[in-house]
Amino acid sequence: MIGTPQKRREDPKLIRGEGRYAGDLHPDHLAHLVVVRSPLPHARIVSIDADAARAMPGVLAVWTAADLPAAAKHVLEQAPRGVPELPRPVLVEAETCAVGEPLVAVFAEDRYQASDAAQAVFVDLDPLPAVATVQAASATGAPPAHTQLETNVQGARQIKFGDVDAAFAADSVVARATLFASRIAGAAMEPRAYTSVWDADVERLTHWSSTQFVFGVRMQLAQALGLDQSDVDVRAEDVGGGFGPKGQVYPEEILVALGARQLRRAVQFVAARSEDTVTTVQGHGTLFELELAADPEGRLRGFRGRIFHDIGANSGAGAGQPSLFSSHMVSAYRLPALEMNTNVVFTNAGPTGFVRGGGRPLGNYAIERMMDRLALELGLDPAELRRRNLIQPDEFPYDTHYPAGGGSTVQYDGGDYPRLLELALSRLDFENIERPAGKLIGRGVACCVESTGFGSNEPAKVRIEKDGVARLFIGSTPQGQGHLTIAAQVLSERLGWPLDKIEVSAGDTRQVPFALLTAGSRTAVHVGNAVALAGATTRRRLLESAAEVMEASPADLVLEDGQIAVRGAPQSARPVTDVIPEDGLEVLEVFDPPMPTAYSSGVHAAAVAVDPETGAVDILRYVIVHDTGKAINPRLVEGQMHGGWVHGLGYALFEESVYQPDGGFQSSTFLDYSIAGAPEVGEPILEHIQTATEANPEGFKGAGESGTIPVPATIANAVEDALRQVKPDVIVDSIPVTPLSISRLLAG
Repeated sequence: MIGTPQKRREDPKLIRGEGRYAGDLHPDHLAHLVVVRSPLPHARIVSIDADAARAMPGVLAVWTAADLPAAAKHVLEQAPRGVPELPRPVLVEAETCAVGEPLVAVFAEDRYQASDAAQAVFVDLDPLPAVATVQAASATGAPPAHTQLETNVQGARQIKFGDVDAAFAADSVVARATLFASRIAGAAMEPRAYTSVWDADVERLTHWSSTQFVFGVRMQLAQALGLDQSDVDVRAEDVGGGFGPKGQVYPEEILVALGARQLRRAVQFVAARSEDTVTTVQGHGTLFELELAADPEGRLRGFRGRIFHDIGANSGAGAGQPSLFSSHMVSAYRLPALEMNTNVVFTNAGPTGFVRGGGRPLGNYAIERMMDRLALELGLDPAELRRRNLIQPDEFPYDTHYPAGGGSTVQYDGGDYPRLLELALSRLDFENIERPAGKLIGRGVACCVESTGFGSNEPAKVRIEKDGVARLFIGSTPQGQGHLTIAAQVLSERLGWPLDKIEVSAGDTRQVPFALLTAGSRTAVHVGNAVALAGATTRRRLLESAAEVMEASPADLVLEDGQIAVRGAPQSARPVTDVIPEDGLEVLEVFDPPMPTAYSSGVHAAAVAVDPETGAVDILRYVIVHDTGKAINPRLVEGQMHGGWVHGLGYALFEESVYQPDGGFQSSTFLDYSIAGAPEVGEPILEHIQTATEANPEGFKGAGESGTIPVPATIANAVEDALRQVKPDVIVDSIPVTPLSISRLLAG
């Protein structure tokens, strides 16, 4: 089963419209939550008058920060070392620091009554000066004012290895550039939604969430309500996309749970699209000042620079992203020295977090854009410069020397980067592409190495009853990746069980011990190996049970497709249900690898056509050559590559969460926030190679973000190559590369 292109078992019910999302539940006596939010990026709360709202029809309760218990005042997120703890408020108490922050919670019999009452709440705000976002400062096309950025730096950190000073001395050829990456939104199809039901008889909370992390939600809700975690059940039945932002807890989730207990009835919150966009964590919003050095023949000597990362008003997940930026700046190259000074910057904007790639696309964007700039300085073809610096297959495992903590360094486990590059260039076949008249044609290429998998203690539980169905329970929370399909395939092979006799359950805290979230391309690596381990143990237990019944040694028995037989004696075959104990058989295994991360790799190549009159960019051909190890399901890997590529195109060409200089938010709906869709994309050419990894027993690598990470650099490189035909000194210094930015570059 491992390696076969099975159709996703999740799809039929979704295609038929039978999915059940957190906002689809309608328990009896359901109440609805609507939140009054700050319209200003920075203001002091003078007063809140909610008397009129409380008196309106259907209103059950109106809360301000004073009504919350101490344990439920803030969302709990640990800031990285060196960053002050500024947690996200569940309801703002005195000073609001971003547009959309929650001020008042209104509970009513239906959503319309709650909305009407929310509009009746009067909040007197005294505006305060706002700190502009990095993006807003760069929107004019001019670099941000460093005095402003450095004044608000709160988490400076230096990451360094090798002799950087020597790398930039003597006869080194140096490329320099300042690059920007605008803020982006997660833009999941399903906005955030939560439904809580409180059982007063047993004092137990059941909570449905549109989340990537049911166990993280359980932990925070239990703390906010003063409950044991065993008294909170969290489920994510179907989730309409997550992409990273749904990997954390939000204020409304805590309010829904508190409301359910306080009101003794079910409570639901479903965000409007504009509400979701402005309040769900965003990604990127980053300024890079970079220098890359090589010897005169083009062999890399060192990379250095400064990073300013806008994390908004709170020290949440986004504060930890600079480490992912810099760790993915090594890419696929022999890089002897690196020094990156990373800085997180507080601004009066919504908090940042992880969006597909989680910082990896920006680290890759930095090094791959600088490789093109260095190629220009050296007078080399960009592909040739990469060719001279790629890590070779016989050098694995390869010590990058990048510090990984605890005195260790990042070790690449395997790959064939030169083969990836040559395949990509061959399939692009740039010289033979048809060239539209009047357009500027350019080629871009980018290499990528992605860390896939993190964490430990991933559980998987198998239970087999006398009915012959193997029931598999996993803790990871899917949002469209195909967990149920790939888990069934792995169990089928490792247990020796018919695929149609396997049922898989995921995203339910009742079923297994604590499991980490779905993120960082970790499902294949961690869930896949946990299931394989549980399957192998279950198989061994079944053989031991059969040995007693069939009076044979376990080593002499064969288990396949639900049948068990003595090796070499097919006439002895009998249904395995005959040897299952009457009370069933249950096995729980936990995967705890010594190496939690495997490294996927890839090379993307693009040919684009740029209209010099309008600035429009058309993709003529796009190639993805990737090495994601042993594919559990090639069909699903292909889907991940397609979806990831479209996500990356959004970063490269369309997506931009726009803030005004004073912190006002301008792109809260899809009328103002553009995502890539069918009219803008075609279909990439895919090539898959497979190299081994010893990072985990099954040889799995992740694939969830490989299609995304190199796209911004590939497209920017291709557009810059095209524009240099009419403007040789042009630098495409920001993403997204919009028609407006291209027109400015050509006119400047």
